[in-house]
Amino acid sequence: MKVKIAVAISMLCAASAIAQQNARNSASSSDAEMPVIRVSTQFVVLDALVENKKTGHPIGSLEAKDFLLTEDGVPQKISYFAHDRLPLSVVFLFDLTETVQPVLKPLAEGARAILGHLKPQDEVSVMVFSSHTELLQDFTTDRTLAADAIEKASEMKTKEGTFIHEDMYEAVDQGMKSTIPDSRRVLVWLTDGTANFENSLTQKTIGKEAPAHLHNREEATDKLIHSGIAVAALIDKSVATDAVVAALDINPLSFLAGGRLGDINRYADATGGPILNTSKKEVAARLAELIDQLRERYTLGYKPSTSKPAGTYCKLHLALSANAYQEQSDLRKRSVLVRMRQGYYR
Repeated sequence: MKVKIAVAISMLCAASAIAQQNARNSASSSDAEMPVIRVSTQFVVLDALVENKKTGHPIGSLEAKDFLLTEDGVPQKISYFAHDRLPLSVVFLFDLTETVQPVLKPLAEGARAILGHLKPQDEVSVMVFSSHTELLQDFTTDRTLAADAIEKASEMKTKEGTFIHEDMYEAVDQGMKSTIPDSRRVLVWLTDGTANFENSLTQKTIGKEAPAHLHNREEATDKLIHSGIAVAALIDKSVATDAVVAALDINPLSFLAGGRLGDINRYADATGGPILNTSKKEVAARLAELIDQLRERYTLGYKPSTSKPAGTYCKLHLALSANAYQEQSDLRKRSVLVRMRQGYYR
């Protein structure tokens, strides 16, 4: 019996920030020195992906005038705009839980193949996760070291469950250790998209190796938003995953008891990162598509039009202007998706 099913059944029977990284005090006029997804009290720089909803392909022909940006509902003037292919600092995170074991090796094979798709200046780190994370390889541009770590991940197993909020909290720590200045930092989760609830029962049964104190969703989200790191995921569902999903459909109490869906999607939405589904045969191709989406982002910068106290959360919204649709006849409002982080802290 797979972990998430077993926990759901047993529980039904039993019961029924890191501080924000120091930002530059002023915006540099040099593209090479312009920070990416970094925030100061005077200037905000962020990344955005514009894609075709139907095809998932990035739309790369836009200019600054094509965008409408608001902060807490107030329009902002975009004073910096670029479409540079900046270096990536990628953390690959492999799900070791039992529902993912049937597809773990294909996920790893795809990840090894994708190393050749990366640029020489891109750096890679490798981790595994279940009730906690484990670092197998720190950031490196040495593809042999990265491939060896991915191979090691593919051979690992665990009886632990998925404590995704704790995993996210720990993964952000690693993402902040990127060695390339102003790279696009991203956590790429290779998983089936399911997770377990973190509570006293699951910690005793499928969380024996987890830290004594588990960080919750609010703590993990706060840390992630402060970090400026993007979350992306490649989701491959096994037969065991389908069984978990079927259990959730049949008995809603299974959701309360052990397994749940959607956590990784919510983290990705908060940071504007892509989520792609895959199958064993197309992992490499889909992962290459995901990497391209991360690289094909626009960089926008602006000086906030209003002052706010330090620590204030500011909500962002980015859309294409009416003129953009008029000038580019191939664009249709209903077929365009803009992915960007939902906000930042002053």
